Amino acid sequence: MAPTEVAAKGCAVLVHGAGVTREEGGFFSRLAGGLAEAGLLSLRFDLRAHGASGGRARDITIAGIANDIRAAVDQVRRERGIDVAPHVIAASFSGGAAALHAGYRPQDVGRLVLLNPRLDYRDRYVDSRPYFEGDYISSTAARDLNEVGFTEKSPFELGRALHNEVFYLDPEVYLRAVRAPVLVVHGTKDTFVPVESSRRYLPAFTGPAELLELDGAQHGFAVHEDPGYADPQTQIWQAQVIDRVSGFLAA
Repeated sequence: MAPTEVAAKGCAVLVHGAGVTREEGGFFSRLAGGLAEAGLLSLRFDLRAHGASGGRARDITIAGIANDIRAAVDQVRRERGIDVAPHVIAASFSGGAAALHAGYRPQDVGRLVLLNPRLDYRDRYVDSRPYFEGDYISSTAARDLNEVGFTEKSPFELGRALHNEVFYLDPEVYLRAVRAPVLVVHGTKDTFVPVESSRRYLPAFTGPAELLELDGAQHGFAVHEDPGYADPQTQIWQAQVIDRVSGFLAA
């Protein structure tokens, strides 16, 4: 989406979370509108194996998502002739991948916004899974990998490559490589990615980083059990996020 009445002051790439699409349940559409009002061009795209994009869910990796972000950044710069580094906004599952991209490609990221981000992938895909004991997978789960190609759907099919990759993604290491200004936004009642994760890892960023907490908000900046984002309180929280993010990127 592009500003309608003024020349774009910059651009942002919006990266959705797992199990949804580039609209992020409608929130990214409204966020793109807020960015346009602030004079910012934005690009939304479907991650691999999501929405209209191809690929198999069981082949998803964090490095692959980081490459998707890189490709999207290159595309918007090429199509629009933008010679400044785009901003990156990433939600939930894609948060760590966006930080990984920002750390490895500092020249390609102006500012980084992470919305209720997943930062510790090993905790999610190994340590918390009942079919891992220590660093080793159970025989039953190993058989599932061999016979059906994934261990479980959570929300997408978790494949062999992802389970192996996360052993080598230490947030204390890759977040330290991020030098771009960072804004993290997290709801205090998030039961999918607890706010304690953002509190814990905020000091790991090398550049300036701040955490905005929304008191009482669930994942997606919503009230509990409001997947359609229809509740008035959900809309208030999301409007606050849009306003804060737009201001942060337009500064």
